Amino acid sequence: MNDYIASNCVWAATAFSISLQDLPFSFVYGGKRSEAFLHGWNREIREETLSDAVNCRTLILTDPSTQLEVRVVCKTYLDTPGIDWTIFFTNHGDQDTPVIEQIKAVDAWFPMSSDAHPVLHRLNGSMCAADDWMPFDQTLKEGERIDFAATGGRSSNVSPWFNVEWGNSKEGQGHAGLITAIGWSGQWCSSVESADGRVRIQAGLECLHSVLHPGESMRSPRILQLHWQNGDQYDACNRFRRTMAAHIMPRIKGQLVKPPIVHLSTAFYELNDSSEENVLSHLAAVDGLGFEMFWLDAYWTGPVGFPNSMGNYGLPIERVEPRDRFPRGLAAIGEAVAKAGLGFVMWFEPERVAPGTFIAVEHPEWVLSTAGDGSGLFNLGIPEARRYMTDYLNAAIKAYRLSCLRIDYNIDPLPFWHSMDVVNVDRAGMAEMHYIEGFYLMWDDILAANPDLFIDNCASGGRRIDVETMSRAIPLWRSDNTCDMLDLKPATINLAAIKNQLMSDGLNRYIPYSTCGQMGASPYHFRSGFNAGISFVEDVRATDYPRDLLRQGIAEGKRIRKYFLGNYYPLMESGADAGGWCVMQYHRPAENDGLLLAFRRDQSPVAIAACRLRDIISDSTYRVTMYRGYGQEKTMEMPGSDLQELSVMIDTAPGSVLIEYAAA
Repeated sequence: MNDYIASNCVWAATAFSISLQDLPFSFVYGGKRSEAFLHGWNREIREETLSDAVNCRTLILTDPSTQLEVRVVCKTYLDTPGIDWTIFFTNHGDQDTPVIEQIKAVDAWFPMSSDAHPVLHRLNGSMCAADDWMPFDQTLKEGERIDFAATGGRSSNVSPWFNVEWGNSKEGQGHAGLITAIGWSGQWCSSVESADGRVRIQAGLECLHSVLHPGESMRSPRILQLHWQNGDQYDACNRFRRTMAAHIMPRIKGQLVKPPIVHLSTAFYELNDSSEENVLSHLAAVDGLGFEMFWLDAYWTGPVGFPNSMGNYGLPIERVEPRDRFPRGLAAIGEAVAKAGLGFVMWFEPERVAPGTFIAVEHPEWVLSTAGDGSGLFNLGIPEARRYMTDYLNAAIKAYRLSCLRIDYNIDPLPFWHSMDVVNVDRAGMAEMHYIEGFYLMWDDILAANPDLFIDNCASGGRRIDVETMSRAIPLWRSDNTCDMLDLKPATINLAAIKNQLMSDGLNRYIPYSTCGQMGASPYHFRSGFNAGISFVEDVRATDYPRDLLRQGIAEGKRIRKYFLGNYYPLMESGADAGGWCVMQYHRPAENDGLLLAFRRDQSPVAIAACRLRDIISDSTYRVTMYRGYGQEKTMEMPGSDLQELSVMIDTAPGSVLIEYAAA
């Protein structure tokens, strides 16, 4: 067990101990803060070994008066560093509990080892802006507090992934800090403050003020933390990435789900005029190019397409299909995709209901409708409604032979949840609570019923990317901002490339896999959009389309995707500047090999960039191969000391260079 893993395990064992000293969470119960009364509650510790790599500690606290049980389930990882916990509240009494509020799933002080001001490393969320997922830093002065929270009930309008770094006074030991990731696909809140040589981190539920009925339960956000030391923020993020891959991200038959190389067919072209004929024309055109999956987006929905058909869900599935455009139903598309040897990605938006649709008319009681017409937010907090939607989606998955269920979510849920809060002020937040619990249960039930399926997590782009959704899905569309490529102009496609470079640079610090839309078969454009997979949106049906170029790009992507689970290092941080460069390195320590991707953007006047590579062993020899285009140039041997300090030349703007290296 290395020092990182050991220190995280020691912290968890101390923090969640039966002594209740400095518990790393808090809540208010009956108007009193938890630290004032928990020592008088009954307490129990249970230990369980879940696997060679996972220990589980459960701390159970029970109020002897009201029989409220607070159960903390904490996993510590033994092969990669990380502490992963959730708090569950259950009323075992025969009367309503006092009001529970201000649940902070993490509320803890952490000592700093120097007088240096801590730095909060954050990312933008996905607000459909040109700088979605861009990294930024905030320095906390003594006595300063930074508050941030989800907006609109969308968990990653503001990023729920952050890293606090502080100096280490011991010479030569580098810095230390703490990565925190929040798992709550609704309205969370968080803060970081610096005081008296310590850092306080809080994260919890923003909108809860509720009693629990007898037998009723609720939960806190899930918290995933990694305590780090003797390094820098990038070392810490790489350890966190390994923990995400090993213990959080979804798998099929034991294998990590990786983003596919997928073509979007009619998504940027025919839109609501999508039909069997034109969908199949896209399918025929991608034959032989190397794509792995085929994507049918929102516009297949009937009878009038997106968004006004949202809410036309139900069984039998034939009633949902627009037979005027798909006369043989959507099963014919699924069959054709299967015959082409491709996986099938198909779009659904089960949580939005438009006026006049099946759900709005037939089951308005299942909808949180502020308009009063049955339209609004489909309420997954109602078990009968959730089962209805689960049954429909399971039927569609089987009938259409889906490999990937694409779930979208184009609605701000918070106003709908708040509409229920005013009905009973002592039940505020419970509409959100039951909705989010139902949402997780629906995804879990679908995955259990379809073990070879994976879910694409989309929410108007990347607005619901948090620990809980990442444990069940991967994001193939991490921002809607690249949708401006609908104008099909070269300048806009260049801009999408910059956005994709920036999003990879940001999200890859915490999440190894995510993709978004990109057009362009050139090395610059394809590489900009490639992040272990790619959501490719360009129409390839034209007779003069550069098919061979795209075929080479896809082949390159398949060759290099092995590196994307390695350590990730941004070697230049140019943000969204079209006049800058973006340089990324991926390194696999066990294999001592890696990949450098360098992009000179379309307005950059600079042809050469100096790059300092990480993890290179200076006294080793490396075989280094450069690719300006898709064809490789001569492989050369290079001392590690030279590879560490590499100058990269790109003589066109935009342009790119890909460099693979491996120990000789």
